[in-house]
Amino acid sequence: MMKLSHGHKNSCRAGRQRGLSLVELIIALALSTTLILGIFTVYMDSSQTSRLATSLARIQESGRIATDVMARDMRMVGFQGCADPDDVTLNVIANNPPTSNFFETTLRGWEVDSGTWANGTEYDNTTIESSARIGSDVIAVQRGESMEIELTGNMTADNANVQVVGNDVVRFAQNDLVLISDCEASDLFRISSTPSSGTWAHANNVNTANRLSQAYTDAARIMRFSSSIYFVADTGRSDIQGNAIFALYRQSLALDGSFSAPQEIVEGVESLQIEYGELLGTNNIRYTTADNVGDMAGVVAVRLGMLISHTDQVRDIGDTADYALPGETVEAETSAAAGAVTHPEDGRLRRTFISTVMLRNRD
Repeated sequence: MMKLSHGHKNSCRAGRQRGLSLVELIIALALSTTLILGIFTVYMDSSQTSRLATSLARIQESGRIATDVMARDMRMVGFQGCADPDDVTLNVIANNPPTSNFFETTLRGWEVDSGTWANGTEYDNTTIESSARIGSDVIAVQRGESMEIELTGNMTADNANVQVVGNDVVRFAQNDLVLISDCEASDLFRISSTPSSGTWAHANNVNTANRLSQAYTDAARIMRFSSSIYFVADTGRSDIQGNAIFALYRQSLALDGSFSAPQEIVEGVESLQIEYGELLGTNNIRYTTADNVGDMAGVVAVRLGMLISHTDQVRDIGDTADYALPGETVEAETSAAAGAVTHPEDGRLRRTFISTVMLRNRD
């Protein structure tokens, strides 16, 4: 009886012993490691997808803004109110005018193949000429810009003062350019008096003559003369890999005839390529680059193309793709031919944006 009781106690003690064997521990660690790696992989994939989506969204936004800003100016090329540019010639009496032939200078384009592309124009020896990116294009637009200003009465003679009123009167200063027009005539002059008084003189101390082409009535429109140039230039900033960040810039002519500071419109524009739709004698439209246009006055449409990137390095491998833009192909650096427009083979995401704009005043 005593032996049976002793064996029973040993059996109970052995049954109460619990734990993990080495094999079980290794399996548990392997499963835990696999689970952690899986969670980490999902997180990294999700983070990469989020970065790609953010980069693409920023590029899409930049493309939309750049296209909208440029298209707004392009559509209104040569605008001078209801005066048809084909029938009404802008009478320029302002001293130091931004144009002597408005119809000829309302739209101009250049292929930037060197640092002297603006030779012989008002942009020669300016920061625009020296900073515009070689291989990209430049386009300049002139037009009238509508203002909240009205004539308060008829002029008594073509050399009489112009009486005006409106919220935008305060935006003008003495010696500023003014474009005035109706459906029969248009004039560009400088204000010789103090504009805030509402009495705008056009004396010959700031004009070549003090007479407009006619005595305007209160049906005439007062406009700001707008002269803008668009180009791609280095921002002076770099991405994380040290590559230069480029942007689309606009520089405007101030009302007093001086150049304003360049305005950065959109970051990430690496190339601007433009084709001009020239109306031929056959009534067909031929799209070609600026250096091949026969007559810029015959251009009725503009095809804008931009290569835009985002500053974040979101690609797993370098960008070796070539991108087709109007009149040009932007090639990866290592595969580019001599003289070709190139982009760095970095980890930035890139997209092209192409838009055709019809010029409303070039029928």
